[in-house]
Amino acid sequence: MTPVVFKNWKNITWWMLFLVLLATATEALGAEAVVNWRPTYDSVMRWLNFGILIVLFFKYARKPLVSFLNGKSSQIEENIKMIEAEKEAINIRINELQKERKEGREQLHQIRDRVVFQGKLKKQKIIDDAKNESQLLLESAKQKIGHEIRSAREKLQAEMIDRSIELSMQKLPQLMTDQDTQNSLKIYLDGIHALPKS
Repeated sequence: MTPVVFKNWKNITWWMLFLVLLATATEALGAEAVVNWRPTYDSVMRWLNFGILIVLFFKYARKPLVSFLNGKSSQIEENIKMIEAEKEAINIRINELQKERKEGREQLHQIRDRVVFQGKLKKQKIIDDAKNESQLLLESAKQKIGHEIRSAREKLQAEMIDRSIELSMQKLPQLMTDQDTQNSLKIYLDGIHALPKS
């Protein structure tokens, strides 16, 4: 007995149809003569219709279905490639944004450090200027106070001299005698004569 070789779908379909019909026929032949033959007929027709449907499907619908599925798979493959390309572009953009963000943070730190440094310099300059100004104000105040003190001393000395003269004028005439007057006059004249002659 030689083995049956199925070379294509047509052979498989015909063999399946043959087996279905054989199974249905043996079922019908093996049954006793029954008055009600309708269930057997319905079963045979159902299998026959199913076989015809399979044959029609493989003959007419297989190529369009395969080409449709191939088209869909190629379309899905293109969509996947496009989505992967978009994903790669998005990953590149994310990396660029992260790099820009890192650079922005570094620039922000540099700017902040520069601003803090400049602020410290300005603060120190303001402090130094204030110290210099306060030193100048203090020196000026010392000079004014010294001038006021000298002025007050001179004024006080002048007042004391005036007061002394006034008191002397009041008391000396009563205390001085003629002899004292002559002695004073003599001292005065000796002082004049002792002056160098020009």
